[in-house]
Amino acid sequence: MAATRQIDWNIQRSSWSVQNLFQLFVLAALLLLLFNYKGTAGVKRIEQARATGGLHISMFVTGAPPGDSALESGWQYLQIVWPALVFGILISAAVRTSLSRTPLYKLFTHGRVKDQVTGAIAGAPLMLCSCCSAPIFSSVYERTRKAGPALSLTLASPSLNPAALTLSFLVFPLRIASARLAMALILVLAGSALASWVVPARVSHTVKEDCVAESGGWLDLLVDYCKSLLYVSVRVLPLLLLGIFASMWIMRSLPSNFGAASGAHAAMIVVIAFFAVLLTLPSFFEIPLALSFLAAGGPAGAAAALLFAGPAINIPSLLVIGRFAGWKLAASVALVVWCIGAVGGLLLG
Repeated sequence: MAATRQIDWNIQRSSWSVQNLFQLFVLAALLLLLFNYKGTAGVKRIEQARATGGLHISMFVTGAPPGDSALESGWQYLQIVWPALVFGILISAAVRTSLSRTPLYKLFTHGRVKDQVTGAIAGAPLMLCSCCSAPIFSSVYERTRKAGPALSLTLASPSLNPAALTLSFLVFPLRIASARLAMALILVLAGSALASWVVPARVSHTVKEDCVAESGGWLDLLVDYCKSLLYVSVRVLPLLLLGIFASMWIMRSLPSNFGAASGAHAAMIVVIAFFAVLLTLPSFFEIPLALSFLAAGGPAGAAAALLFAGPAINIPSLLVIGRFAGWKLAASVALVVWCIGAVGGLLLG
């Protein structure tokens, strides 16, 4: 009888190890496909910038976003970002399943500082815009119950996007591009930790306990992934859509000279940093927008604040953060992004 139980245990342990490898393979395959998709687009933009000295994107760069209404503008935005959004949802479902069934949970068990760095390293290569990285926040936070690394990962994806940073150094003066990089690093490594410290994470159990509780057979794994995919889609997509259309309505309500209308340079920088937090922009679109602002005579500090805060966070991703981790945390993140953008812009002048 004991020998039979030992054989059953060995079979179960072997199957679980194969499941681990399979889950890691699926997650790695999704990440590689995403890197190929975003990396190809980034290389094309970099080659364009090196050849022309600028970045030419027709939409969202002058005045109000395209379309006759906020709904039409939001629809055109979705036509641009939908592949990346699909990747974000698929990766979120895979993370939600794998963090509770594989040793991946150990990535976020090394203390506050190391967890922050781990989140930043994991998020930067994704190169997703804020909307598309928001679904991943929901999965990492719900499985780890740690707001710091979940925020670090989510904010690093748009803020430390290597292609966007490379483009910034190619088309902007060194001091503006360097200011963008410095503000992004401060946000991802320190700002996200500060926001999570102000509003502590709600810890009810550990990831390791989830891992033990949810280990099972292949059918259980498939069911768990399908449940995760449905869960993320149903709970995240409506928030993103609502936020996108709300952001487009705000953008269309602003006068084309809203920055210049604020008067003095200091006030202009603060205003630009504030509204940049509300902007919903696809990856790289903050660059021609900032170039247009500089061409119109705007201060370098305002352009740097726009480059940093525009992609870092927006209304849709704040709605997701608020829904899953609390509205105080979402407000803290928005405040931290705004303060870093405003102070960094003011220091640049």
